[in-house]
Amino acid sequence: MNIKGIIKKEILEGIRNYRFLIIFGGLLFFAILDPIMNKIVMPQLLKSQFPNMTLEAINDMLASNQISVIRGYLEDIFEIGTIIITFTLSGIVAQEISEKTLILPITTGKRYGHLIIGKVLVYGSILIFATTTSAIVNYIYSGVLYDFELFSLVPLLRAGLLQGLYMIFVLSIIILIGSFVRKTISTGLLTLIIAYGTTFLGSLFEINNYLPAGLLSEGKLLAVIPSLGMFKSILCTISIIIISMIVAVIRLSNMELTRG
Repeated sequence: MNIKGIIKKEILEGIRNYRFLIIFGGLLFFAILDPIMNKIVMPQLLKSQFPNMTLEAINDMLASNQISVIRGYLEDIFEIGTIIITFTLSGIVAQEISEKTLILPITTGKRYGHLIIGKVLVYGSILIFATTTSAIVNYIYSGVLYDFELFSLVPLLRAGLLQGLYMIFVLSIIILIGSFVRKTISTGLLTLIIAYGTTFLGSLFEINNYLPAGLLSEGKLLAVIPSLGMFKSILCTISIIIISMIVAVIRLSNMELTRG
């Protein structure tokens, strides 16, 4: 079976296991929920808890315009969306190794490289489409509840694409760790440690431009003209993705898949 057959198989698996639905549903949920929470729910909650608090004080505590809401949504996608995506996809390699379902593809002439490329192409495309679509939905919904302050879609589309690339980095780490660890939960936890850890270290030592975390920082700026640091972060992220895939292929090629 060629690469087209592998892609078709991954698409069918993603549909059958509801992985695509969970990813889209999770991201769209926050895209719609964030504006409602900031505009309606949170002000009422604060007012009920602190009746003497003025409207100005409440607005100072919450996002009070479209750009603030969009930035809050982008932050939520990193903090919570990463968890959703990680545990949704944590079994795409680890579970197949554990359940020995990788044996059949290999015995029918497929290569490990093609299997990994197929997974990255399918789930990477879904991640980019989901992050970009959700960002647009958040833009429209926040603009309806507030005023439209972001008049160019270029910064928003860039933010969605950068977050999609970041999620592909997370996907590559899932595949890499999954090739070493056969437990789905362990794969997910280790992936989160790396994802959050690199972001923390990038902020602590101010080296985000050389880490995937720089993609998130650049996206939240919502600037019309991108910074030079964005291209450094893109290059570093793509390099990490490629290296992770290569190491995963080498690991699988030297693994005894029938071992319990």
